Order: sequence, then structure tokens, then C-alpha cells
Amino acid sequence: SRQCRRSEHYDPPPHFSARPAMRVSCIAVIGATAANPISKVLDLLHDLRGKVVADGEEEQKSYESFAKFCKAESTQKKFEIEDGRNQVDSLTATIEKATASIQELDSKIEKLTAAVNQNEADLSAATEVRHKEHEDYLANDKELVEAIDTLQRAIAVLEKALKKGSSLIQAVATPEMQGVMRSLSVIIDAASVGSESKKKLAALLQAQDEDSMTQAPEAAAYETHDGSSSILDLLGDMLDKAEGQKADADKAEMTSRFEFEKVKQSLTNQIAFDNKQLDASRKGLAQQREVKATSEGDLEATTKELNEDIKYDGETHDDCETRAEEWDVSMKERAQEIEALDTATKIIKEKTGGAEGQAYGLLQVTAGTRASHDYAGVLAQISSTGKTAGDKQLSALAVRVKAALAGTADPFGKVKGLIAEMIDRLEAKAADEAAQHEFCTTETAKSTEKKEDKESDIESLSAKINKAESRVTQLKEQVANLQGELADIAGTDNEMTQIRQAEHAAFETAEKDYSDGVEGVQMALKVLRDYYAEGSFIQAPATSTHSKSSSAGGSIISILEVAESDFSKMLTEAREAEAEAQEKYDQMMEENKLESTTKKGGAKYKTQEIGQLEKAIAENKESRDGVSEELDAVLEYLSKLNDQCIAKPEPYEERKRRREAELEGLKNALQILEGEAIGFLAVRAVHKHA
Repeated sequence: SRQCRRSEHYDPPPHFSARPAMRVSCIAVIGATAANPISKVLDLLHDLRGKVVADGEEEQKSYESFAKFCKAESTQKKFEIEDGRNQVDSLTATIEKATASIQELDSKIEKLTAAVNQNEADLSAATEVRHKEHEDYLANDKELVEAIDTLQRAIAVLEKALKKGSSLIQAVATPEMQGVMRSLSVIIDAASVGSESKKKLAALLQAQDEDSMTQAPEAAAYETHDGSSSILDLLGDMLDKAEGQKADADKAEMTSRFEFEKVKQSLTNQIAFDNKQLDASRKGLAQQREVKATSEGDLEATTKELNEDIKYDGETHDDCETRAEEWDVSMKERAQEIEALDTATKIIKEKTGGAEGQAYGLLQVTAGTRASHDYAGVLAQISSTGKTAGDKQLSALAVRVKAALAGTADPFGKVKGLIAEMIDRLEAKAADEAAQHEFCTTETAKSTEKKEDKESDIESLSAKINKAESRVTQLKEQVANLQGELADIAGTDNEMTQIRQAEHAAFETAEKDYSDGVEGVQMALKVLRDYYAEGSFIQAPATSTHSKSSSAGGSIISILEVAESDFSKMLTEAREAEAEAQEKYDQMMEENKLESTTKKGGAKYKTQEIGQLEKAIAENKESRDGVSEELDAVLEYLSKLNDQCIAKPEPYEERKRRREAELEGLKNALQILEGEAIGFLAVRAVHKHA
């Protein structure tokens, strides 16, 4: 009469894998709970496997994120290291170039300084020599002027006395002539008077001195010892020689002065040019030293940063490799654990089925008690689950269970077998779908990461190519500009050379004309001076109808002297202008040469850089083509994965949810069935002890 009542308490664990717990209470007799440990173990194994798989998925996501970080960091650092090395190479080249320029400028400054010092010393020496020559000229010119003046006065006094009708003896004896004769004694000591003339003049003065104490000298005393000429001839000859010597001295002085001015102008121009080059070289030296110092500082900082990047890249690489190895070991161990769990589950299911039935199965009951079992709940649970999930297999199972209930003497074992078989089938299918989903997820993630990496590599290579191509375009424009400037300089040099040649040809013509003019005027002056300076102690006959045009001749001589001075001045100015023009031409050509050398060097270095960049562009394009092919392969594989994993009528998550609902329904049906059995055993135990 005592009744047992049954209550259920259901708490679904994660993944809907645990079976609901049954609790059966007997009001009066039974207070303990019956359970099946084999089923519990299987549930625990299933739950543990799910946890291991879930942990593996989380670890997979974490590692994939870390691997992506490693890839991005490695790529970025490699680019930074490459840029750093390029900067180091560029700075090293700049320092080497600056060092070479500094050495070259030091040598140039040393040579220019020596040249300036030497030219200044040469100019000082030339100036001193010229000063001495001019002093000697002035002293000699003073003597010659005094001698010429004395001789001219002596000749004038004699000619005047002779024109008045005095005899030569009377003319010499006049007081005025006596004073002139005393002045002539000075000429004897003059270096400009020839030795023969000195002897003749000394004899004349000696005779005059001896006879002045007694009486006038005889006429023969005023004749030369050889009787060939008179005293006027002697004085005229001495005057001509003195004037010739003065003309030669003046010409020599003018030539010496011109040569000195030419040397002075050349040295002065050269000193100015060298000083200008010296200033430019010193400025260039300071600039190159500044460039070198700045580049050395930048090189030190860049090298330090580069070494740090290389060290960081190496450490990051080691960390990533260590983490990859650890992850690989973890995945292997996880796979081994899953394999162990699956093996244990399989063994338990295959080997403990009979023992489970013997130990925990339902006892044989009589036909009269079978009808008391409540199979309606089992059938309702299966039918409800099949309708909810829309699974035809569950609907078919419900039909088979119903048939078993109707046509089997002992339906419990048959129904339980049908349900267990369906559960195993659904679990196997769920496991296959889970494995397929895991494969799709993993492969899709890996392929997507590869795709992103390849796209990043292509983008990076394209950026480097575009940057290099832009730099090549810029360098080519600069080289074209430099070549254009070099062509302009060459054209300017050619034009300047033509102008200089034309100027030099004009100078040579002018120099010849001025030289010929000076020479012609000097020759004309000599002829006129010789003619109008002639005199005679013999009085001209009274019947003479012609006399020298001394006044007109003197005017002509004066005009010719002015012309001679003008021609000499113009010749000097033409030579100075030619020297200055040649100096400016040489200076401009030297400056253009230096500028051309600099621009040629710049064009050369830029052309070399263009070649290096074009080589790098070709290599990067080749690398980009290779990466593009790899990307195409990855995209093709991703497309196949999408067809296999994504292009399904029903998403995996929906299938998983539906499968779990089916399994849960079947497990509930099985538990209802087992609960009925447990309740039957409890009732039987009560009746046995009653």
C-alpha cells in the first residue's frame, strides 16, 4: 500500500553533454538514490573532451593573434632595418665624400697660400727692382739733361758770335763763352760722354786755360787733333750722342715701366684671383667639415638605432620561435589527450555494455507488471524532439519505438537499444561536423592570415617601388638639368673663347699698329732732330737763298713728341687691357671648369644612384610578382574552403544547435525509460520486504 514517488532535477551543463540526474525517493521505505556509474563516466569523459577542445580553440586563437603580431613586427622591423642600413650606407658615403673634399680643399688651400705668398714676394721684389731702376734713370736723365742744356748753350753762343761776324777765336774769348766753357768741364766727368769726346773736350779746355793767361789761343787750338772737324762739330756730335742716349734711356725707361706694370698687373690679378679662390676654398672647407661632423653624428645615432632594431628583431624572433615550439608541443599533447579520451570512451562503450546491463539493467518482470511501465513519456519525448528539430530520422525512430512497444514481449531493451543507437549515430555525426568545422575554422584563419600577409607584402613592395620610381624620376630630372647646365657652360666657354680670340686678334693688330707708330715717330724725330740740330762754324754765304726752318721744325718735333707719347700710352693701355681681359678670361674659364667638374660629379653620382634604384625596382617587382602568385594560390584555396565550409544551406552553428537539441531529447527519453526501470525496481524491493 506504500507508494514511492519519483522526482527529477535537471541542470544542463555546458554543450548539453551531461545527462540529467534522477532522484527517486520512497516515502516510507526507500531513501537512497540509484545511479548508473558507467553512464556518469561517459558523461564525464564527454564533458572533459569538450573542455579540452574548447581550451584548444581558445589557445589556437591566442596563438594566431600572437603569430600575427610576430609576423607584423618582423615585417616592420625588417623594413626599418633595411632603411637603417640604407641610411648608414648613405651617411658613410657622405662622410667619405666630405673627407675626400676636405683633403682636396686642404691641399688646394696650402697650394693657394704658397702661390699668394710667392706672388706677393715676387711683386715686392719686382717693385724694389723697378724703384732702383727708376732712381738710376732719374740720376742719369738729370746728367743728360744738364749736358744737353750746356751743349745747346755752347753751340748757341758760338753760332750767335759767328753770326755777328766775330771770328771763332773772338767767339771763344767772349765772357759768355768763357762761362760756358767752364760748364763744359763738368761734362768731362759725366758717364754719358764718350771717351773720345772727353779727350777732345779736355784738349780744348786745356788749351783755353793755358792761353787765357797770356793771349787768345791760336785758331789751330780750336781744331781737333786730326783736323777733321771744328769745335762746333765736336759739340754737335756730343749733343747728338747725348740726345740719343736720353732718347734710348727714355725708351728703356718706358719699356721697363711697361714691363713692370704688366708684371705687376698680372701678379696683382693672380693674387686677387688666388685670394678669391682661397676664400671660397676656406668656406667650402668649413661647409664640408660641418657636413662631415653632422653626418658622423647622424651615423652614430643611426647605427645605434640600427643595432637596437637588429637586437630587438633577433629577440622577437627567438621569442616567437619559442612560443611556436611551445604551442606545437601543446597541440600535440592536447591531441594525445583527446585521443586518450576518445579511446577510453570507445573501450567503455564496447567492453562494458554487457556488464552494465547485468549490474544496472532492468530486472525481468512478469507480463502482468510490464503494462505498468510508462512508455508514453518516452514516445512523446522522441516525437516532440523530432518535430521541434524537424528531423525525419527522429520521426522514424518514434515510429520504430511505437512498433517495438506494440509487438515486443519485452519492449524495454528494444526501445533502449533503438534510442542508444540513434544517440551514438547523432554523436558520431556531431563529432564529424565538429571536426569539419574545426578544420574549416583553422584553415580559413590560416589562409586569411596568409592572404593578409601577402597583401601586406604586396602593398609594402608596391610602396617601395613607387617611392623608388618617384626618386628615379626626380634624379633623372636633376641629371637632365645638370646636363643642360653643363651644355650651357660649354656653350658659354665656346662663346667666351671665340670672343677672346677675336679680342686677342684685334689687340695684336692694334699692338703692331701702335708699335709701328711709335717706331715710325721715333725714327722721324731722329731725322728731324739730326737735321735741325746741325750747325757750322763757317758763316753762310751772303748769296744763300735758303735757311733752315728751325721754328717750324721745332713745332713739328713737338707735335711728333706728343704723338709718340700718345702712341706709347695707347700701346701701354692696350697691353694692360689685353692682360686684364686675358686674366678675366682665364679666371672665368677656371671657375667654369670647377663648376663643370662639380656638376659632372653630381650627375655621375645621381646616375649611379639611378642604376641602383632601377635594380632594386626590378628586384622588388620580381618579388611582388612572386608574392602575387602566392596570393592567387591562397585566394584559390580560400575559395575552395568557402565552397566546402561556408556555402552550405544550413550554417554549422544552426546544425550544431539542432543536433544538440536532438541528442538532449533522446537522452531525456532514455532517462525517462531508465527512471521507469528504477522506479520498478524500487517498487519490487518494497513488495519483497513487505
